[in-house]
Amino acid sequence: MKPSAIVAKTFPFMLIRLLAYFVFFIGICVYTAIVIWILGLIKPEGFFAVISFAIFGGGGWAIYRFVRDYINYMIKAAHVAVIADLAVKGGVPEGFNMYNYGVSKVKKFFVASNVLFAVDRLISGSVRQIQRVFNKVGDFLKFIPGIKGLTNIINTFVDIILNYIDECILAYIFLNEGQSVWKSACDGIVLYAQNWKTVLKTGAKILAFLLAFFLVGFLIFNEIFTGIFNNVDLGTGLTTAIAYALTIAFVLVLKWAVLDSIIMIYMMTNYLKVAYGAQPSYDLYEKLSGMSKKFKELFGKAKEPQATAAETVQP
Repeated sequence: MKPSAIVAKTFPFMLIRLLAYFVFFIGICVYTAIVIWILGLIKPEGFFAVISFAIFGGGGWAIYRFVRDYINYMIKAAHVAVIADLAVKGGVPEGFNMYNYGVSKVKKFFVASNVLFAVDRLISGSVRQIQRVFNKVGDFLKFIPGIKGLTNIINTFVDIILNYIDECILAYIFLNEGQSVWKSACDGIVLYAQNWKTVLKTGAKILAFLLAFFLVGFLIFNEIFTGIFNNVDLGTGLTTAIAYALTIAFVLVLKWAVLDSIIMIYMMTNYLKVAYGAQPSYDLYEKLSGMSKKFKELFGKAKEPQATAAETVQP
C-alpha cells in the first residue's frame, strides 16, 4: 500500500496523538500553577528557594517527561503495528478494526515495545553525539562563508535518518513474530544499515519536503498573525515579535502533531519495501559490533536461546 493511502487510513492515530499532546499540555499548565501556588505559600529565600524549585519544579518535570514520552511511545507503537501490516500485507486481519488491532499487537509484544522504548532513548543520545561532532567541525571551519548553514542542514539530515530507526525496527519486529525480540531488533538494525542507499534517498526527500514546509508555513502563518495583531495597538516592533513567535510555535505544533506521523509512515514504508523478507549481512553484524558496544550487547542477547515476543507476554 502506498504511503499516502496509509496516511489516510491511519489518520485516527494522528488525532489520538494530537489529543495526547493537548492533554499533556494542559497537565503541565496545571502542574506549573500548583508549583507556583506552593512556592507562593512557603515563600522560600536564598538556598532554600533553589532547593524548593529543584524539588517541586525539576523533579516533577522529569517525571512528567518520562510519563509523557512513554505514553506517546505506546500510542506510536500501536500506530506502527498497523502501518507495518498495511505496508506489507495491504490491511489488518479480519475481525479487527485498526485501533483494536494496534492495541492488541502492543499488548502481545509488550516486551518488544518496552525494549524499543529504551533503545529509542539510546538512539536520541547517539543523534545528539553525532550532531555535536558536526557542530565542532562547523566551529573549526567557521571562517568559511556559509559553513554554519551547511552544518545545520547536515545535522537535520542526520537527525531525519536516525530519528526513525526505532519505528522501522519495531515494525520489523511486529512482522516477525516467529523469532525473539532481540534477534528481530538485531536483524532490523543490520538491514537498516544494509539498505543505506534507500535510507539516504528517503532522508533527502524528507529534508527537501521539511524545508519547503517550514518556508511556506512561515510565510503563510506569519502573514496571518501579522494581520491579526496589526489591529492591536502594540507598536510595530512588538507586533512583529509576537507574530514571529506565534508563527514558529504554530508551525512546530503542526510538525509534531501531524507531519511527524506522515514522515514516519513514509520512512517506514520505504524501509519495509527493501528490508522485509531480505537476509541480513553477517559482515555487517561484525562491523556494527566493532563500532558500537550497545549493538555488540544486543547481538549477544540475540544469540541466546529465548522465547519469542508472542510467547513471552500473552495478550
